[in-house]
Amino acid sequence: MQLIRSLKGRVTTAVAIVLTLTFSLVLISVLSSFNDTVEQAAREQMASNANTMLAAAAKEENGALVMPDTLADRRFNTPGESTLRGYIFDATGKLIWQSISTDNKPIAYTPNFDLEQRVTLSILELEGKSFLAYEVDALLNRHSPGYSFVTIVPAKRYLDIINVFINNLYISISLISILILGFFWLALWWTLKPFRQVSRQLNEIESGQRSYLEGSFPSEVQRLTDSINTLLHSEQKQREKYRTTMDDLTHSLKTPLVVLQSFSNTLKIQSETPDKGVILDLCSNLNTQINKMNQIIGYHLHKSITGQHGLTRQIISVQPIIEDLRDTLNKVYLEKQVSMRIELDPSCLFHGDEGDFLEMMGNLLENAFKFCEREVLLTGFIQAENRKQASELILIIEDDGPGIAADERDLVFQRGARADCQKPGQGIGLAIVRDLVEGYQGSITIETSDLGGARIVISLPC
Repeated sequence: MQLIRSLKGRVTTAVAIVLTLTFSLVLISVLSSFNDTVEQAAREQMASNANTMLAAAAKEENGALVMPDTLADRRFNTPGESTLRGYIFDATGKLIWQSISTDNKPIAYTPNFDLEQRVTLSILELEGKSFLAYEVDALLNRHSPGYSFVTIVPAKRYLDIINVFINNLYISISLISILILGFFWLALWWTLKPFRQVSRQLNEIESGQRSYLEGSFPSEVQRLTDSINTLLHSEQKQREKYRTTMDDLTHSLKTPLVVLQSFSNTLKIQSETPDKGVILDLCSNLNTQINKMNQIIGYHLHKSITGQHGLTRQIISVQPIIEDLRDTLNKVYLEKQVSMRIELDPSCLFHGDEGDFLEMMGNLLENAFKFCEREVLLTGFIQAENRKQASELILIIEDDGPGIAADERDLVFQRGARADCQKPGQGIGLAIVRDLVEGYQGSITIETSDLGGARIVISLPC
């Protein structure tokens, strides 16, 4: 079972089956052809012997066949000669003549006597040995009742020829099969060499001895190695990105931590001579710094997850996620009493990571709730211009807020840039959304809504 699980084992099994079937057919065909050839040679040889008896049986007297004392072939005339025996039967199957070589011994043979077929060749078992019996049925003249001229020769010679040929054929096919399998194993070893090289280099990558797959590979393998190198490069960049993010996070938190330390010292002093106003001011500043730290941590966490996407993608239903976000935002902005309409086609599905989609829609809907007056509209549908073009998921978020000016629409996609500084926020939401959308080979645009506010359109491939 382990052999079949390997590529080499599968190919070897397939070749062995093909060779077995091929050589079986060849063996059957060659043996059939050889048997026909040997039989034809035997017929020709024995036909010559039968013609000797036919030539001697030249006349009939008073309806009886007249045969000479001896025949031209001396083997017929030698008593006890086992290499050639002759018999003549009449039309009724009665033995009427036999050669001297038969020693007048009876023969258990029944002639076929068929003037249409005329000639038959069969194998007899006599005295524990195999013989070839050749029968010629003929009429000596128009008034002749007809006779069966039968010659018998030992079959050993012909059977030996067939057996030797079969043995040689089996040996030849076996040797050829071994040679073919040997050459095949060499060819397979050479063919699978790139895969062994890839496997060895992957082991070295796992052990830290190399970073990428290197070398010249066949075109069929090159695509695989390129994909693996792309994933390795992406993973390395991601590690570097995490490292950089942690460094940036550490650096960004240094100032707030120094401020918090200063506040701590001040509180220690105030514990001796409390001043309520100072303490309240310190608490407010502490909350400000804590919120700032939360924003910084959130920013760097988001930064660490925006990047290359994996090869495996999920199929996410859009409707439930939008409804959950709506319910959550309604609680956050309860005082605004926002009315959000959802007009989604049931076929709307997102192909990707659920966390990415939640991050995109969460940022967009939170901005819509934050900047709207009372109304938010989300529309979604699947768009495909033609059969050759891949379908796209189109999502449109609109609000009745102040909107975004045309000259600021590119600016708001930059990290830290904000169009409205009156509202709380750090200005990274739309930048995160754009990074995620572009990571999925999609697009995002900002327009003016018929509701009066911003109209954000995102297109994501399905």
